[in-house]
Parts: sequence; structure tokens; C-alpha cells
Amino acid sequence: MIQNPLAILAVLLGAVAFSVWLTRRFAWAARMSTVLWVIFAGAILSNLGVTPKDAPLYGQISGFAVPFALCVVLLSVNLADMRMAGKPAIAAFFLATFGTIVGALAAGMSLSPWIARFLGEESWKLAGPFTGTYIGGSLNFFAVWEGLEIGRPSLFAAANAVDNLALFPMFAVWMAFPLWAAGKWTISRRWEAPGIHDEPEAKAATRFVPSSIATLAFLALAVMAVSTWVKTNWVDPIEPSVPLILVVTTFALALGQVPAVRRLEGGWEIGDLCFWVFFAAVGSMIDFYEAVILSPILFLYVLIIISVHWVITFGGGRLLGMDPAVLTIASVATLAGPPLIPAVAHSRGWTHLALPGVVIGMLGYAIGNYVGFGTALLLKWLGG
Repeated sequence: MIQNPLAILAVLLGAVAFSVWLTRRFAWAARMSTVLWVIFAGAILSNLGVTPKDAPLYGQISGFAVPFALCVVLLSVNLADMRMAGKPAIAAFFLATFGTIVGALAAGMSLSPWIARFLGEESWKLAGPFTGTYIGGSLNFFAVWEGLEIGRPSLFAAANAVDNLALFPMFAVWMAFPLWAAGKWTISRRWEAPGIHDEPEAKAATRFVPSSIATLAFLALAVMAVSTWVKTNWVDPIEPSVPLILVVTTFALALGQVPAVRRLEGGWEIGDLCFWVFFAAVGSMIDFYEAVILSPILFLYVLIIISVHWVITFGGGRLLGMDPAVLTIASVATLAGPPLIPAVAHSRGWTHLALPGVVIGMLGYAIGNYVGFGTALLLKWLGG
């Protein structure tokens, strides 16, 4: 068994490289996310005895990779772009966000006795990452999970697997709902779809300019250092329970509003690499048996969240006379994030909604951490 930290890191990077190659080379592999392949590869290696299931390096990777990746990604988020989405899309987004919050509270309270079997008195914490991911995306899931210090690698792996499996019923609803809703309710003039008919511009290939990479790394590390100092000296004396990741999120978002910072290329790619190494480390600590045992209750947990989300999003949207197409895109933006929005919009012929959808999806990234932590604390207060 490998024990040298550098050798373990090399194996983890090898697992990441193999997983990325697999998903890009084979269509059947691409049906699963790269995240799951990386976690699975790490778990296989540790369960075969190639790498240890417990090593100090894993904790070091976790403590560095998540806030660093979060920083480099959020440095590219421009909050001013939110006005491009238009009032109907933004209103639908916040309705969908409210649906996710209520769904997470409902799941946490109804399944609390079962969740408590593996999280004890901290069962309320599980609502945080699921709220984050179903408002923003996986970025928020990982950040809130780490910020709440949930731990439990097997639970983390099962939660990620369930999150990805849930995409199947989600897509079925997103495809079927607009067909069912057509002609069944009147769309109010107040909520007509935004008149943005421009196609989203194709993203040019990222140029890995050394100066951009070095500057992004410098800014991310600077944000992490300043955030740690601010939390220790300013936040902790007032409210020590505030997670460091929220302070990091706030500073990274603020710095990302500087045009010169947003023009730096490579942030998403660096962030993905850091997260993948983190996933490989998490996978290495997995107990396969425990992960399988946990999956059924987690799937029910997620099913409750997305069901309540749909009832509030589509039911509330109908009462308000909102466009079913806009509601569907808002649901995709919250539950799945920006990457899937153009695909859903184009498949239904809603090309004018692709760009507004991506914009509100980015808003989800920006607020997901805050709402995730807030929902978890609210559930704790409610006794879930």
C-alpha cells in the first residue's frame, strides 16, 4: 500500500486523468458525471489496497481545494449581468428557489428519524448542501458540505450518486410539463417571457495564459488568507458559528465585480481540477457497504425536495399567470445549473430563453452557499 503523500497525490491525479478521459472518450461513460467516475476510481483504488482509506493528506486536500476552487470560479461571476435576465425570469428563479427551500425543510423534518441514524443530532445539516446544489450547483453542494463539517465520505459519495440519478426524473418532468401546460392556463402580460432573442454566444476555447493562471492563483490565495484573518479577528468574536466558506464566498464575489479580474481566463478549469482531486480523496475514504446502505433514504430525501420544488414552482407560477416555459427554465437553472439550460431551451424551441436562463443560473451559484447554510440553520431551529 502506498503511504508516501506525494505518491498518493500522484495516484489521485492519475484517477482524475483517467476519469476525464473516460467521459470524453465514451458516450456511455459521459452519461455519468465526471464527479462520480472520479469518486468511484478513488474508492476502487483504496478498497483494492493501492492507497490508504485514511491519510493526513486527504484532510489537507479537503481544507485547501474546496475554498481555492470556489474562489477561482466566483471570480468570473458578474452580478451586474442579472439585469439581462428580465423580470419574469428573475421572478421565476426566486419562486423556484423558495420551492427548493421549502422542499429541503419538508425532507429534513419528515425524514429526521432516519437521517439521525447516521448523523445523530446533526441531521439538520444535510438540508444545507442539498439546498445549495438545488439553487446553484455542485459547487455549492461541496462548499456547504465542507462548511458545515459534515464529513462522512460514504454519505458524501451516496449523496452525489443520488443527486446524479435524480436527473432522470427531472428531465422527464422538464420535457413533459410544458406540453401538458400548453393551453391550460392564461399567461399574464405582466409575466410574458423576456424579449431577448439573441443566441448565447459560443464560448471560445480557454487560453491558458501563464499570467492569468498566476494572477488567479494569487487572488484566490489572497482571498483565502484575508477571509481567514477576518473570520478570526472580526467574525468569531461576534458569531463564531459563521463558516469560513461564507466569508470566502463574500470576498470572492466582491472581487469578481472588478472587470479586470473577470477577464482572467482559466478559472473554471482550475476550479474543476481542484474539485476533482478533492473528489478522488473523498472516494479513497469510502466504505462501499455503508454508501450502498445510505442511498435509498437519500433518494427519498431528494425526491421530496424536488417534488415540493415543482409543486411550488409550477403551482405558484400558474396562480400568478407565469409562462410555463419560463418556469421550466427557472426549474432547470436551480435544480441542474447553467450547463444544462441551453440544451433544454433548444430542445423545446425556446432559444430566446437560453441566455436569461444561464444568467439566473449564475445567480444561483452566487447565492447558493448563503441560502444553503441559512436553510440548514432554520431546520435546526425548527427541530428537524
